[in-house]
Amino acid sequence: MRARVAIIDDMEPARQMMSRVLEPSFATTTFASVPQALAAFALEPPDVILTDLRMPGIDGLAGLRLFRDKGIEAPVIVITAYASVETAVEAMKAGAFEYLRKPVDPEALELLVTRAAEHVVLRKENARLRRELQGARSIDNIVGRSPPMQQLIEVLERVAPTDVPVLIEGESGTGKDLVARAIHAMSRRASRPYVSLNMSAIPETLAESELFGHEKGAFSGAATARHGFFAEVEGGTLFLDEIGALPQGLQPKLLRVLQDGDYIPVGSRHPRKADVRILCATNEDLRNKVAQGSFREDLYYRIHVMPVRLPPLRARREDIPALVDHFVKKHAQRLGRPPLAPEPDTLRALLDYRWPGNVRELENCIERALLLSKGQGLRLEDLPPEVRVHEGTAEGSYRRERDEWEQKYLSQLLLEASGSVAKAAEIAGLHRSTLYEKLARYKLVNGAGAA
Repeated sequence: MRARVAIIDDMEPARQMMSRVLEPSFATTTFASVPQALAAFALEPPDVILTDLRMPGIDGLAGLRLFRDKGIEAPVIVITAYASVETAVEAMKAGAFEYLRKPVDPEALELLVTRAAEHVVLRKENARLRRELQGARSIDNIVGRSPPMQQLIEVLERVAPTDVPVLIEGESGTGKDLVARAIHAMSRRASRPYVSLNMSAIPETLAESELFGHEKGAFSGAATARHGFFAEVEGGTLFLDEIGALPQGLQPKLLRVLQDGDYIPVGSRHPRKADVRILCATNEDLRNKVAQGSFREDLYYRIHVMPVRLPPLRARREDIPALVDHFVKKHAQRLGRPPLAPEPDTLRALLDYRWPGNVRELENCIERALLLSKGQGLRLEDLPPEVRVHEGTAEGSYRRERDEWEQKYLSQLLLEASGSVAKAAEIAGLHRSTLYEKLARYKLVNGAGAA
């Protein structure tokens, strides 16, 4: 397939001459101005751009900057009859691939465009190899040979190369961010930015500006214009964790981005296009929030195109030995400790514990054990007290009774707070995230409002 070359020059004879020279080897398209070219590039970006430097309206240098702002990565060759060292340096600083004088020498033109096209091919090949390498590494970080994890990996390998929205569901600590990163690393966007954003951590008054940006003077304190995350992640992947906490006023705006790719910065009247893949995650039952009227049904179905459910650690206990080995290798070197294996009693306790905090809790447990270890292996006494207690012991019976009391207490707390997690956390004197962890442990988070 021939490389696509765009020729921009306000003089028709110059356009025709360059097109005749290049047409035998390249697919050329000519434009009389930068705005005309930009409109066409929105539909089909070229591989190489030739632009005159001096043109009425938007000149070649301004056009070069516009191409970069729009995410057009094609190498740009600047051509001008007004050659000077100053203009050459200015063009190269602005990101030009090369600089060519008029009258254009046909052989020099063809050679330069050939070099630029080869540069594009090399860059694409490097990006492909980088995606493959990153994809392999990202899958390796998802540890597990159990049937649920093998099924998960198969799904990720199918869905990652597409651009469909993915809703990652699972209890707290199951590795939703890790899965989102794996999807990005295996996608065609792997060389572009990836940003993880926890919606419950952003104040509702700032959420719209954080996502979509704002214009200068859009609100009190907006002294300058600011790009939002959609602009910063252009071409890449935006991971919206705890999507159930998205303010209701923003839900139709996110839906518009998902449906049409359009968003409007705060204080602006002009929509902007977003080329961003959106991944979402939740440890809540969004269908319950839809039934309550706190989450839009149309948005739910739009992000639920490809749901991915992460199993809790208690449902894949056969993966615990491999996970322990993985976390020992991960943290031993960083902590300056030997990579100790768990002793038999230690491994039994790890297998018996039900891990309400899932993989995150297991990782924290292994990190602690490495710090406390004194022998040739990870000892039972190196584990947290709750992990080394077996359910069949007297202490285990006490723990069950304690858990039952705590579950009743949390249920009553939610009733007093009318289902508001934020209000319940205030009453109990707990941090909101801590309360969410406890609610998830007892499956009380469903039906708990995020307000």
